[in-house]
Amino acid sequence: MMPNTTYGMIPTYGDSVKTKCILDTEINSILQFCHAAPGGGHYGSTWTTKKMLDCGFYWPTIFKDAYHFVSTYEKCRKVGMAISRRHEMPQQPILFCEVFDVWGIYFMGPFPISNGYSYILLVVDYVSRWVEAIDIKTNDAKVVVDFLKSNIFSRFGVLKVLISDQGSHFCNRAMSSLLHKYGVVHRIATTYHPRPMAKLKFSTGKLRRRCKRWTIPIGKTGAVSLKTLFGHIERHYQTLLEMSPYRIVFGKACHLLVEIE
Repeated sequence: MMPNTTYGMIPTYGDSVKTKCILDTEINSILQFCHAAPGGGHYGSTWTTKKMLDCGFYWPTIFKDAYHFVSTYEKCRKVGMAISRRHEMPQQPILFCEVFDVWGIYFMGPFPISNGYSYILLVVDYVSRWVEAIDIKTNDAKVVVDFLKSNIFSRFGVLKVLISDQGSHFCNRAMSSLLHKYGVVHRIATTYHPRPMAKLKFSTGKLRRRCKRWTIPIGKTGAVSLKTLFGHIERHYQTLLEMSPYRIVFGKACHLLVEIE
């Protein structure tokens, strides 16, 4: 319970503020109540002092006493420094982007050579998780530029951002010239901050597991082609929105053969 108090008047800028006069022996109990009691929250000295002032308490050394109490409180010291205003972080606004605005590009392989093909060039839309890929023989800049022109720009329009790693097949003069021509921003994921590539790595892992399930081993010619495999992913792969990429892109479910029969 709060200590028993009497009331007094403190002049402030020509006005009088009604505050609670307390004894020196009651200071620790008030600090304990406003900082560590149920509802106290174990906040820093600034917010603890503000809470005491809101309750009507005041004494000349209230800020100094609150700082000393919070900084020496045993439980807070064991957990870590109490949260104060200087620990505030700037808010990061949620970026708004539409379908096919942001794509990630990645090379899978090399796989065991089959008919001369040993790589898969994978491109994933970050919003809908729509997947586009081709099997290729080499992982060079010319293949990437031709793929973006024929499979992405011509079918899905000009994207706003392209995310890739620091591979030489993505960071070169031909790619820079192409992206500059279409006004595309090239974001490069670094090794010490790989988070931008997280969604692409996740899609790559899903693709590897499905390739192992349909064609064993990966890279060999199997009964199901690469395009057929991506058709299964686009229709059935569940995103965080609990929708398939097909429904997000086209706004309806994909008709299956069993429905027609």
